[in-house]
Amino acid sequence: MAPKNRSARIRKLATTLSEQFKLEYSKRQWIEPEYDDRRAEWTLSWTDGPTVTQVTRAARAADKEAVDGVHYERRYSQQTYALGAIGWARAGADLQGGNGWWAVSQVEEFLAKVKNPGRPKPGRESDMVERLIKAADGDRRRHWAEGSEICGLVDNRGLAWLLVRAEKPDERLTPLEVLTARYARGEKQRAWWQHLTPLTELEAFAAVQADPEAPAEAVAAVRELVPDVHAAIDAAVADLRTRVSTSS
Repeated sequence: MAPKNRSARIRKLATTLSEQFKLEYSKRQWIEPEYDDRRAEWTLSWTDGPTVTQVTRAARAADKEAVDGVHYERRYSQQTYALGAIGWARAGADLQGGNGWWAVSQVEEFLAKVKNPGRPKPGRESDMVERLIKAADGDRRRHWAEGSEICGLVDNRGLAWLLVRAEKPDERLTPLEVLTARYARGEKQRAWWQHLTPLTELEAFAAVQADPEAPAEAVAAVRELVPDVHAAIDAAVADLRTRVSTSS
């Protein structure tokens, strides 16, 4: 038997939870109660914001009887899909080469435990998100893109292209990233293209040292790395001393 005044209680609860989690109605984040007549089921759905676990716990604490059997669904904005796809790839995802529907499911799984996603940091992260969404939209000029289009593009092309611009290749790169983009080869190059994984300081230093035609920008970049190279050498030497003392 359905609880008394269940519809009104669920609708009131949706408003209460939206205010509790500070969701913005203008950004379509507000928790919406949806009733399926065919299945006789309620669903609370919202965009971005808190996790399903957070909303479920809060709803049960507020009115356990009314929400018994209610389903919860968090949807994602295109900005969140873009930021999630970037985070997913940076975390070392095994990219499959452009399978959009597979990629979006993986990104959604990656985002499932992330509270309040969709807020890129100002600077290059915001620029990467904006460039990814624009590329996913393509020439259609819709000014938006589906999650599968956004995630599929990262699955196909990785991340380095979002950061390295042909007209200004070194604009947003650290010295180590400048050298990685120039000298990484094989699996190291693949790791850079797909995940933005840089070379180690020692690898970058050795690459410039081994290049008799290293351009001025590469030499300038490696000079900035000298303190890090010294620190890496000191750490390696300390590790060797530890290994020797342990084995003796």
